[in-house]
Amino acid sequence: MKNLLLSFILLLNFSSYSQTLVFDQIFIKAHDVDLYDSYLKDHFSKVMGERVDNGSLFAWDVWKVIQNPQEDYTHMLTFIYDFDKEETSWESPFSEIINEAVMKDISSIRDRIARTKLNNLAFVRKDGAPAVPEIMVANFMKVKNNLFASYEKAEINGTKKIDKDDIRVGWNFHRRLDDFGSDTYFSHVTIDWYDSYRDYLKSNMGDLPDYADSEWEKLRDLKKRVAFRKFISINNMK
Repeated sequence: MKNLLLSFILLLNFSSYSQTLVFDQIFIKAHDVDLYDSYLKDHFSKVMGERVDNGSLFAWDVWKVIQNPQEDYTHMLTFIYDFDKEETSWESPFSEIINEAVMKDISSIRDRIARTKLNNLAFVRKDGAPAVPEIMVANFMKVKNNLFASYEKAEINGTKKIDKDDIRVGWNFHRRLDDFGSDTYFSHVTIDWYDSYRDYLKSNMGDLPDYADSEWEKLRDLKKRVAFRKFISINNMK
């Protein structure tokens, strides 16, 4: 009962903030994954925890690509800001010398592949599900023929709730803020949330519907789907 109540409180707080939150996502290719993971846990989680505690950052999450070495990146770092709040100064819990040494070493073991900014258009969770579930499956979408309003309306109206028999535990819908034009790879992201990677794989088994003549095919292209596992999640949902 306590966990259910906590999840409900987190959902209420996230929903109240969701329209003003910006998700700043950095895609990382780690050449030494174990060492990079250690830096994230032992150094950066403390730095970002300080920022979340003093309000300069709403949340900081780290996601790892699941079993897909063909991807250009191994990690996705998400910095979540509340744009309705004034920027707050913060101080690192580590000395300047330590921070500089860490950043120098980090630069030698990882590359930044890409960076995007998104905002949240819709947010649904199954009853009792946490605000940040364990498995994120990101669907990178591109709107067709500049039908932004029609596509966004269709997505939002298509997922008003998560039924109790749905294998997913949640869904999010994001619009990209930082890049537009005919050559843009994706314009929106939908996220399907699962309790386990096995549940995600099960969702793709069995019969699948035809989409060739569907309304979705007139509105958007699914460019890529990537599954992530939660590695670190620090938030300020109070």
